[in-house]
Amino acid sequence: MTVADMDYALIERLDRMSLQMTEISEELERQREMREMLLGLTELAGPVMQMVTAKATELEEKGYFTFAQGGLEIADRVVTSFDEDDIKALGDNVVLILNTVKEMTQPEVMNLLSRTAIEVQAAEDEQPGPPPSTLALLRQMRDPEVRRGLARALIVLRSLGSQAPTPTSPKE
Repeated sequence: MTVADMDYALIERLDRMSLQMTEISEELERQREMREMLLGLTELAGPVMQMVTAKATELEEKGYFTFAQGGLEIADRVVTSFDEDDIKALGDNVVLILNTVKEMTQPEVMNLLSRTAIEVQAAEDEQPGPPPSTLALLRQMRDPEVRRGLARALIVLRSLGSQAPTPTSPKE
């Protein structure tokens, strides 16, 4: 090997070392940038975790997690209680069911149901006495509220005895 060949080989090695040093320098710069980014994320993670923990604690205190767990248990009971035929029947009647629920959640109906439940509970709490006489029942008929209640009860009874479809039934 001649001196010129050795000089050329040395120059090639120095050139490769220079390229490798540049690559090492670029890699070190990337690592420094990554460290800075991770440090920034670490600084943000603390307050974010505190906020998430505070919100989770608030939701736990309000009972959201207990409610969600109860909801899952209800959903599990519903899912395991119905077979394929039940689901098909439900699908066939879902519009009628939703219309019925919509009608039942009207304020007038909810107030009526609430008053009825309160009165039934009060009647259950009272000591049972002798049944009222026919004359006592006729005297109660003078009360306008009794007559209104009886009129409403008769409307319900008429509806129960009717053979015609209700207005909330789906059109086929």
